[in-house]
Amino acid sequence: MSKVHILDEIVLQPDDINAVLQRLENQYLPGLPARHTLSLSQRWVSPPVRLDGQPNTLWLLWAVTDVYGYYTMRGTAGPEVSAFWEAVDQLCLQRRRHVMGDARQPLPQSLEDA
Repeated sequence: MSKVHILDEIVLQPDDINAVLQRLENQYLPGLPARHTLSLSQRWVSPPVRLDGQPNTLWLLWAVTDVYGYYTMRGTAGPEVSAFWEAVDQLCLQRRRHVMGDARQPLPQSLEDA
């Protein structure tokens, strides 16, 4: 089975990007060793400049060991995970999560539907 990638798309005012990144570093990432199937692969911002009156998008790319690791990750998320995302939601204009796998792999049955 191949890795699962999660791409968080977080639309923010430029002044709020650092606040989210600080929360990520101080509140979310220290708990990742307990959630051994998840790791942060990349952080991007687009556009890579400040534009007057326009928000930026912060992209967080996560890697999960496999589809079963994805469900393990979801099942081991404690209240600190919910608190982190609730704080992000207070700062952001919009947030979407994209969960993706290798398109060449057969699609396994969702454990939520099994």
